[in-house]
Amino acid sequence: MTVTGHHGPEAGSASLTVGQVAVAAGVTANAVRFYERYGVITAHRNSGNARRFTVDAICRIRLALAAQRVGLTLKESADILAGIPPLSRDLAQWLAAGEELVRAGRARVDQLQATVNELATMDFLQDTRPHR
Repeated sequence: MTVTGHHGPEAGSASLTVGQVAVAAGVTANAVRFYERYGVITAHRNSGNARRFTVDAICRIRLALAAQRVGLTLKESADILAGIPPLSRDLAQWLAAGEELVRAGRARVDQLQATVNELATMDFLQDTRPHR
């Protein structure tokens, strides 16, 4: 992913604004702040005290969005992504995080399928005795 128009010592390290991250990740600026609060991404402050993000914030948000669609919480996504340092170019780390998100997502799908199967049989309605 390439971000153009950024020069100087901050470029490439922590140079993206909230708005730039939002547009690139396909979310609102408020969503970017929300992901920051939950630890999915981390901001740094520039000399003017404005939030700046590294380019990998975009990938982190996209992964968290995909994980949310299968029912993972933001905390679960943040925990999985926490092992990847900012601006890591180590593809193995990103692939491992992606695989962990897939495993967690599949576990959620299995839980949902078991619940749907239970609802389909309606067995849970047969025991109508009061529980003590």
